[in-house]
Amino acid sequence: MLTDSAARWMLVLHAGLGVAAVGAATHLVIWLRRYLRGQSGKRRAVKRFAWYVLALHAAAFIAGNVLYPTYKVEVRTAYLENASAIVAERTAHDREVAKIAARERSPGYEAEQLSTIVKQAEKAARWFDVKEHWVALGLFAAIALVLVLGFWDPARDGPGLAPVVLGLAVLIAATDWFAAIVGVLTSAWRAV
Repeated sequence: MLTDSAARWMLVLHAGLGVAAVGAATHLVIWLRRYLRGQSGKRRAVKRFAWYVLALHAAAFIAGNVLYPTYKVEVRTAYLENASAIVAERTAHDREVAKIAARERSPGYEAEQLSTIVKQAEKAARWFDVKEHWVALGLFAAIALVLVLGFWDPARDGPGLAPVVLGLAVLIAATDWFAAIVGVLTSAWRAV
């Protein structure tokens, strides 16, 4: 497990790599759309970008795996799957908000049902696991894309593999976007 400070910095690195992977993968999809129309003029740039996508996706995956033991203990087990921790924190939060509202003479707010909050936290933990599986699939797709682009030349071999190449790129971009959204939502619940 990482120290609190190291875990925070690793989370920042992981998030930065994830954002870069999302941008690169989305950019690659846009470039590869031309392949469906038989336009493969930027082949060297596409191959280079496929390598960038693979490197960024793998780096974000590795950073996430380094961070995972800390997340598992400090976030998932200690909080997201621990109803008593959620209830205790939420009760303290609601009590403090009520004090501030009274002091500021502002209308109070209606607290959410604790059972709803507990269920939402458990869902967040499950979605996080689903995300991890899709990210691994995206990593395999990125490796496959680099290999296909390394051996296939549309000008020489014809455009037959263009839909496969674009499909792999879309799968990678989709897994990166999904991972980014679920990661941000999970961190909104509780970060390391």
